[in-house]
Amino acid sequence: MTHSDERLVYQITVTAPGTKSQGWHGVLLDIHGKPMTVEPGKTVHTHFGTFVSVAESTPWTPYGMIHEDTVQWMQTHGGNVIMDSEPWAYRLYVEREGSKSEGWRGELLHGRGIVPEPSDEKPFATPMGPFTWVRPVHLWDRAGWLHVSVVEGKKAA
Repeated sequence: MTHSDERLVYQITVTAPGTKSQGWHGVLLDIHGKPMTVEPGKTVHTHFGTFVSVAESTPWTPYGMIHEDTVQWMQTHGGNVIMDSEPWAYRLYVEREGSKSEGWRGELLHGRGIVPEPSDEKPFATPMGPFTWVRPVHLWDRAGWLHVSVVEGKKAA
């Protein structure tokens, strides 16, 4: 469910889910909703953090724009778990962009629907690694589904 005062900023799509060629592709969108083209190895800084452009090397590895905390997490934990053949995606929205109350909301999609808020505090396993549900305290918080690496990175900051 999108809100009227939010904009899609980032999206991950799992490619060829459930196959040996499964991978995933991260796309950072500009202010006009167009995918950014960023040279591999270069970074883009946002209010959500820094995203790194990762070159596509094989069909079964993550590539595209990936949050720097997730890139570091992938180096020790992997980052492409084959689970099932249903579509998987992740979307990150900015809410009230440019205001003092700017906030961020993450959304996981699996199959044909949005993964709902969990009833427990356990991370949710996805092909992109585990995501955790974060409840907002303030309007300007990060909320919804967030990759555990981003949540852990924010705590360390």
